[in-house]
Amino acid sequence: MLSTRFSVRALLRAAAVVAAGALMAGCAAQPKVAANDGISVDVNGPVKVALLLPYGTGDQGREQIARSLENAARLAQGDVQNATIDLVVYPTAGTTSGGAAAASQAVSEGAKIIIGPLFSTETAGAASPAAAAGLTLLSFSNNPSVAGSNVYILGTSFQNTADRLIAYGQAHGLGPFGVIYPSGLEGETARDAVREAAAGRGATVAASEAYSLSVAGIQSAAGPAAQALLAAGANGIILTDGPTGGLSFIADGLRSNGIDQDRGQFLGMQRWDISAEAMQAPSLQGGVFAAPDPTIVNAFNGRYRAAYGESPHELAGLAYDGVAAVGALIAEARSQGGSPFSTERLTQASGFAGVNGPFRFTASGRAQRNLAIVAVENGAAVVREPAARTFDTVGF
Repeated sequence: MLSTRFSVRALLRAAAVVAAGALMAGCAAQPKVAANDGISVDVNGPVKVALLLPYGTGDQGREQIARSLENAARLAQGDVQNATIDLVVYPTAGTTSGGAAAASQAVSEGAKIIIGPLFSTETAGAASPAAAAGLTLLSFSNNPSVAGSNVYILGTSFQNTADRLIAYGQAHGLGPFGVIYPSGLEGETARDAVREAAAGRGATVAASEAYSLSVAGIQSAAGPAAQALLAAGANGIILTDGPTGGLSFIADGLRSNGIDQDRGQFLGMQRWDISAEAMQAPSLQGGVFAAPDPTIVNAFNGRYRAAYGESPHELAGLAYDGVAAVGALIAEARSQGGSPFSTERLTQASGFAGVNGPFRFTASGRAQRNLAIVAVENGAAVVREPAARTFDTVGF
């Protein structure tokens, strides 16, 4: 059930996505954590919030991401109700030392909480000076290795996505599962997340096959991987790669080596709909992937385009979520007292309503996000199962 003051329905209004980061009602329990009452904050005046972004990298793509994140954060700043946020941007240059310098400057200038930075390396640099000052850091990273202590990650982790896919597969008669991943840290992290999610839900990962991320590497690995899947009887095949990697190539290779749709359902760990080419790939038709609820995301994207005349980067919503959540926490502290950034408030089971769907922070510093299951049908993304709107309806 949603509170009357902070409703997810507001996300779907054509005029604005006003309550996107506000608190939601919910009943699911969260693990207990050591008490942290948070730093003292004057919530009746402007609260200085630091926004750490990868400006100054010299890379055009990263500069564009930084601009998109800042634009989304400014939208959220304007939407905050019953609180005033003084949002100050600090460039990090995309480096560990840049993250540390930016966080140190933010602390010296009176920031009460830090949102960002983007990369796990920057986050690792920023965490120490923030912790020394008692500040919480809401990073845009999805790397769980930097979460914990004073760091919470806003990004959707592989563990979160894998859990959603395993749950979906079990509900639809799939199993045992297989996982196909590119060699390297990212692929291995995704593979381990699938294994962890399967173990947590009593499912079996019967086959696990890697491939080198090159055309030749995929071609040589596809046949043996398909044979391993067939021998193990794996009919839920989780592909961890994305459209900018080898997704379409490995899917084609598996299909051409005997894994037809009757023998294996493809389940995607990354969004496939960011690539029109991938959505048209014959091998991916009928497959599904886990993603933020498109209805909510599209509402945000439309509002962003109306404000800035361009589409947001796919990560922009994380900045909106972070700023809006901070605003909601300040507003709650104004009405109920105490520090807005206590551990109890940050990890409350009800979580927050974001422009990427509902999310909440765990005691480990990870973000749990309710994800939709999206199918590829005739080249189009079709929601097979919408994301749950509250946490009392999902099995975290």
